[in-house]
Amino acid sequence: MLRQFLFACLSAACMSAGAFAAGNKDAGFAIGVEYMVPGFAEVYAKTGVVWTKASGIGIAWHDIEPQPPVGGKHTYNWDVPDRLFLEYQRAGFRHFHVYVKSLNRWAASKPVKPIGGGSSLPKPEYLEDYKAFLRALVQRYDTHHPDHVPGLLYPVEYWEIEAEWGTGFWQGTREEYLQLLKIAYSTIKQANPRAKVILIGFFLAGLFEGHPDLNEIPQTLAAMSPQRRRISQQYLEDIRALLAHPDLFDVVEFHSLSDWSEISGMARFLRRTMQEYGYEKPIWVGDVNYTASPLMFWGIPIPPYTEAQKPAIEDTLKALAGTHHPRHAEAIAWLRAEQSKGLVKKTILAMAEGLAGINLGNLKDEALFSILPTITGTVAFQGLVDSSGNPPKPGRPRPAYYALALIVDKLSGFSNVRPLALGQGVYAYQFTVQRRPIYVLWYDDGRRYLPGDKEPTTEVLLRLPAGSYILTETPLMLGAPPTRRVSSSQNGLKLQLSSTPLWLEPVNR
Repeated sequence: MLRQFLFACLSAACMSAGAFAAGNKDAGFAIGVEYMVPGFAEVYAKTGVVWTKASGIGIAWHDIEPQPPVGGKHTYNWDVPDRLFLEYQRAGFRHFHVYVKSLNRWAASKPVKPIGGGSSLPKPEYLEDYKAFLRALVQRYDTHHPDHVPGLLYPVEYWEIEAEWGTGFWQGTREEYLQLLKIAYSTIKQANPRAKVILIGFFLAGLFEGHPDLNEIPQTLAAMSPQRRRISQQYLEDIRALLAHPDLFDVVEFHSLSDWSEISGMARFLRRTMQEYGYEKPIWVGDVNYTASPLMFWGIPIPPYTEAQKPAIEDTLKALAGTHHPRHAEAIAWLRAEQSKGLVKKTILAMAEGLAGINLGNLKDEALFSILPTITGTVAFQGLVDSSGNPPKPGRPRPAYYALALIVDKLSGFSNVRPLALGQGVYAYQFTVQRRPIYVLWYDDGRRYLPGDKEPTTEVLLRLPAGSYILTETPLMLGAPPTRRVSSSQNGLKLQLSSTPLWLEPVNR
């Protein structure tokens, strides 16, 4: 169930906080796609991406072992993970993140909800069975283990213990989760010492959008309603408490389902918290299922969208959902452009913040959620390619797909990134890729716009060596991104920036 109907959104009434890569695609910052869908591996492999993430569906404990062991003998059903991992590996994917859920009705210590499920700590008498499941899972997908699944090309070594904090996927307490994590960590490490354990992902919407400065946290909290403030403060406290146990995980992850501008603040908060405890571990941003803003959850606009924009947001969401709506084509074209721009911005910010990697989605639309668009926002329309049929099959790529290929092509293996100070609201970064500079720039005035709105622009002077450069626009329509040649004089290069990221690189000499 979608975020247990998007808890963080709003707690029912309140919002909580085919280009191919040059060089070594495994080096440095990792770019992945999620969630793995049967039949979609080949089309996404053509972007050059070699990382991917599997959802917990089909891989939870109850999916693989639906019946308790008999006489100490376990019976496992590996059909779903076998099919997924082998398909994606044969297509060219080499690295995998996997959710591991303890969800299992016959072993759960708490009732499993009929809709949405929800994991809990296994009953004491089933803890050894949980360990046995973990060992079997990890070893089946480890090429170094003699009993691995036939045909496995690469080991699966990143295991995330439970799906997401605070949104209903975990039904137990904080202490119970730490108990489960301790069991899972030691079991996975014994099964495969090379494996990495990922701490449960954090999803906190409504706090860091447009507020990358951690000194602004008290001010941002103070501006919230009392209920939102209470939920957000509790979430921050939970994050701190879970991060206080670095001996139980190898990787930290947060989920970005809100506006692209949340990336920096959340990344900095996690890193600062770890540093306060005297350590630092790799941070991933995952579950990036809405590369464009969801606009609204449960009738509440997502910042930086405002309450004053709510009627226009509702009209836009209805136009997106209604194929016969007179503004449907306009709304879809706008969303596809926003999706492409947002995918680039989230990825660039993750790179600039020194994160280990990002998992971008969705691989396909989720049409079910188009029934109530003012509750679920843009969730239903976030596939990077068209899809149809049952089972679904991939269709025509969308602009965000080409944007993903552009990122992989231009920035794979970058050795350095630094921000450039070009004025208020200007996001500008210089990357070094194989000793060559590549610049990515866009403008943001802190507001968000809807179909038909006129967006502001600004002019900047970029100090560059004199010469010719190739200017590439992030694709907003189908096909290869538009490019043109520009020249920098001794005084530099003047550029007109908008919300669409521009890419600039010197012409090969």
